[in-house]
Amino acid sequence: MIKLFSRESLSAAGVRHGPQGIPVDARLRTNVAHIYAAGDVIGGPQYSHLAGWQAFQAVRNALLPGAGAGRPRAMPQVCFTHPEIAQIGLTEQQARERHGERVRTQSVELAQVDRAVSDDDRLGLIKLVAHANGRLLGATIMGEHAGEAIAELGLALSQRLGLRELASAVHPYPTYNSAVQLLATRMALQGFLTGLRGRLVRRLARGLARRSAGP
Repeated sequence: MIKLFSRESLSAAGVRHGPQGIPVDARLRTNVAHIYAAGDVIGGPQYSHLAGWQAFQAVRNALLPGAGAGRPRAMPQVCFTHPEIAQIGLTEQQARERHGERVRTQSVELAQVDRAVSDDDRLGLIKLVAHANGRLLGATIMGEHAGEAIAELGLALSQRLGLRELASAVHPYPTYNSAVQLLATRMALQGFLTGLRGRLVRRLARGLARRSAGP
């Protein structure tokens, strides 16, 4: 049974709580094994979409076999301003603090995205942050549909997908997310053409060019 508790009833039930909320474990379980908590009352980011997701996880963990994590791997943050601003994963600054020179970034202004132009939504950008090995680290989107466009990147981060997977997926055109595919493709190629592999590819290309030029 799902119940809503006051502070008094929490104390009567023996559930620990304090100014920072109700402590829970990785499964959203309180110190009382059969009582779970989710959303704003457990502290952390105060987003309705996070509270809804945690509520689903708490009910699932309480009623079904097995256990699901109560904290998401990637947390989309959206400011529903005009235009919207959405961010997920690491910002460029955070990524550079962790990974230094191994960080790669690419961005595109919405004025260069066909769907945004057709919707007269030219103010904004899409930016990807990735590791030199092709692992996606984070993303920022500013635009009228940033909240919708960030969802694909949230899935990519939660499933630990990289730039190649983003680039290889078929994206409908014209959409905002087709620009995500474009950026991922650019960054994947950039990564392929740098380092040892890049030198080998360039050397092979020069050799083929000399052969085709003839004696």
